[in-house]
Amino acid sequence: MRWVVPLVMAIVCTCPALGEPAAFNAGVVRLTVADGAAALDTVVFYPTHAREVPWQAGPFTIEATRDAAPAPDERLPVVLISHGRAGSPFSHRELATALARAGLIVVLPTHVGDASGLPRAQSQAQILMDRPQQAEAALNTVLADPRFSAHADTSRIGMIGYSAGGYTALILAGAKPDFAYASAYCANHDDPGSCPQPAASTHAQGTQGKAAVPAELLAWQPPADHRLKALVLMDPLAMLFDASGLSAVRIPTMLYRPQDDRYLGSARNALAIASGLAAPPAVHVVPGNHFVFVDPCPAAIAASAAAVCEDAPGVDRAAVHRQIEHEVVEFLRTTL
Repeated sequence: MRWVVPLVMAIVCTCPALGEPAAFNAGVVRLTVADGAAALDTVVFYPTHAREVPWQAGPFTIEATRDAAPAPDERLPVVLISHGRAGSPFSHRELATALARAGLIVVLPTHVGDASGLPRAQSQAQILMDRPQQAEAALNTVLADPRFSAHADTSRIGMIGYSAGGYTALILAGAKPDFAYASAYCANHDDPGSCPQPAASTHAQGTQGKAAVPAELLAWQPPADHRLKALVLMDPLAMLFDASGLSAVRIPTMLYRPQDDRYLGSARNALAIASGLAAPPAVHVVPGNHFVFVDPCPAAIAASAAAVCEDAPGVDRAAVHRQIEHEVVEFLRTTL
């Protein structure tokens, strides 16, 4: 079984409520999810009463026990986490572990075509269409899996999205993208985080380049999952949505953005979400830049991925993550 997916880039009670201190330990399993012709590696963190046994997945230390028996408690909430561009499920392993200890089943799909260590999709249009479908396939597979079907409360499902994962979460929450709107922005702005240029060997166009919107995007009907009851967005890629496109998103939302927005301009991303949602989100500003939301990097990765792993002097990424974990658990406790 191949566990390594590279990185780019509770209160104590017998009820199923979330809170603190943690009522559970964390378990973890890997599933292979069928999605058309592709197979998606999906990692699931979940509550267990088994003793935690840390292990190494390549350079990553995973503080959860592999293949532990799920806690035989009442039905528990589920949260789907979508990683960013060229990331992986282990980009958010610490958050997933914290959520499992708090009593959630956490589903982390690998976005094939937009993940570290895997071939890039032929076009950005394909990535934009595949991401929501992949997330939905992973969620449905976990909900149907006999290990989790008896424990998952399908009336309490939330989603967390970081960067392009924020786009993915917004789509599933009902947002309608305007690809022409995004393409016009990219044609007139030098914003590499929002509008990365495609490699010369690909034909990626539309929202990420200066060409006309591809026909397949114009014809695409974005999926929406009405089971979602709460959203957490971490510096989301959101310049594909105007206010009218956000009008259908009516569920409670918490939004994070970094103090330093030089990579992903906040005006057309995080701030546009803050002002465009019908129900204003709870907004948190954290120290650091766009990549501060990625878990602290192991030394073996930090040396080769400085842009993702290095923080400005005075920014304590580990402390930022502990605060985020506390806030996200509390938010989901009150909304799911």
